[in-house]
Amino acid sequence: MKQVLFVDVRNATRSQIAEAWFNRLAGMRGKAISCGTLPAERISTRAIQVMFEQGVDLSNKSPKPVTQRMLDQADIVVFMESGIYPRVHNGIRLWDFDDPASKPLDQVRELRDQICRRVEQLIAEIAMEDAVPSWLDWDRPLPMQFQQVWN
Repeated sequence: MKQVLFVDVRNATRSQIAEAWFNRLAGMRGKAISCGTLPAERISTRAIQVMFEQGVDLSNKSPKPVTQRMLDQADIVVFMESGIYPRVHNGIRLWDFDDPASKPLDQVRELRDQICRRVEQLIAEIAMEDAVPSWLDWDRPLPMQFQQVWN
């Protein structure tokens, strides 16, 4: 099971939406948490509203600060915008979504749907990684019983 960390500045909209979608769609493939570099006091009411429209309740969530422990424990770290992208982790992904703070509700809905599609792609990538046998390491020679098949 992969540990995914979604990092944003305020942890009020984008990363909360990504965390919710991932945890709803990933099943046993992984678990996600979200955090912010400068967390807001509360989640955006528009984020709560647009996710509630999809049957996801964010009203009991609250923004959290990013910690080194979170970064260390994550298999995959997704930064929701380019301005907060430190090069500190091997499993980094950069999703450069616009800040929805001043956007109308329809654009926040579009953002929600874009994030959902990216989360679905991430889950598909994880599924593909899980499909490769763990003993298979492409940097090492194949075991003898497989060399005849591949040579």
